[in-house]
Amino acid sequence: MTLFKWFAAGAALVSVAGGVPAAAKVEVVQSSSPALAQGSTFAWASMRAIGLGVPDPAIANEITADRLRTITESALTSKGYRQIANPLDADLVVAYTIVMQPETEGKLTSDRAGCSFPACAAPGNYSLDTSHYTQGTLVLDLIERETGRLVWRATSKKRVTGKDASEKKLTALLREMTKTLPLR
Repeated sequence: MTLFKWFAAGAALVSVAGGVPAAAKVEVVQSSSPALAQGSTFAWASMRAIGLGVPDPAIANEITADRLRTITESALTSKGYRQIANPLDADLVVAYTIVMQPETEGKLTSDRAGCSFPACAAPGNYSLDTSHYTQGTLVLDLIERETGRLVWRATSKKRVTGKDASEKKLTALLREMTKTLPLR
């Protein structure tokens, strides 16, 4: 295989493997709804939270689930929403989904310092370094109970480790996710 083909194959692998996000990236989508107002009530959806992908036992456990639920309730309450027990009486129904996927990242390096293609005729040595990590996604949904319509969704994506399940990190994440939650 020619040097150019090796380089192209390595570049393709690196581009497929993707980059490393430094922090959680939060995306929010919403539609207008009278239920998205300070003082509106919320309750948890009657179904349990949904987890997809390959669970990491350091993150996917009952302690983390309880922590996430409590912190979500606190974040919504701090924005002026009121929690009630019965979802049938609430303005908004809250649900979340957690997705954890194993990912691989690759980096192609060369020992040909100072020599650039095509100036160097001699092939150099290349190495492909890979690292494995867990890509986590948390989706928080607010559903208008009366119509069953999704009216607000925040999605956060980042690399995750067991340390991300700490109360402090989850609080910061939910604060960031609910920052744009409308107040009227």
